Amino acid sequence: MHPTPTFAGFENARLHWNGHDLLESTGHVPWRHMADHYRAAMAEGVANFRDGLPWRHDARARMDAVPPGARVVWDLVHFDKPRERVGHARRHAVETCALLPPGSEVIAVNEPSVGWRVSGMTRSEGTRTALSMMRAVARAGLPVRWVTSDPFHHLHPEVFRATDRLVETGLVWMVGVNYSPHHAHVPLADVLHAVAERYRLPMMIAETGFHDGHRGNRRHFRHIGGRRQWWEHVHQEIARSGTILNGACWYPWLDMPPWNHPGGRRWPCGWPGRAEAFA
Repeated sequence: MHPTPTFAGFENARLHWNGHDLLESTGHVPWRHMADHYRAAMAEGVANFRDGLPWRHDARARMDAVPPGARVVWDLVHFDKPRERVGHARRHAVETCALLPPGSEVIAVNEPSVGWRVSGMTRSEGTRTALSMMRAVARAGLPVRWVTSDPFHHLHPEVFRATDRLVETGLVWMVGVNYSPHHAHVPLADVLHAVAERYRLPMMIAETGFHDGHRGNRRHFRHIGGRRQWWEHVHQEIARSGTILNGACWYPWLDMPPWNHPGGRRWPCGWPGRAEAFA
């Protein structure tokens, strides 16, 4: 058994260019399979999760669908820019965090660095939105613990910019590293070591996974034959980095429909333990 706790990550993006809501297309909503997804993951021995409380969904209903004993890191904005940008984001953050138990772990904006093509916000807009949300919640006196979640696939100074700005507020309690094989340019162990040295905060791998058959995997990971091997590789790199992590999140936990074809055949990317259980 790996010493780093496993997180199950439920994709909760809504794609701005076509309106594809991945919570809806995977049935990860309270009136369909959300509770079943949690129970299936917990039957695999998982007690830690990433999920979302986006502004288009009923936060209370989503929270109520989570079984007792589950630890959840909640995203508030995930590739779905707020209706009125910063003002709406602040209200959503305060209203949603007011529903959460004290000490809950929250990501304001998932991957603020990815840019407009994917998120619908520029990198600077994504970062400013996250900062505004975090500060508004702090002013409201709501005791949540902020987590960052941004890609770290190389070590150019630019890759640290958004996380630097969030950490500088003094409000961040944990730094999340997102690392995918089809985007990676440097080894994961080097990334983890560099992030640990830079921030000196608790850390987790907030997203990692392996899409079987993705052509980008062959660039640096020809020796990885599939999802199980990737998960072993991730834990070998954690050990090689010498860092202690609060968790490593397989993301997405469910096999996903193609982003541009919600009704299409699902990508083979879900949890390698029993992926067929989540189809």
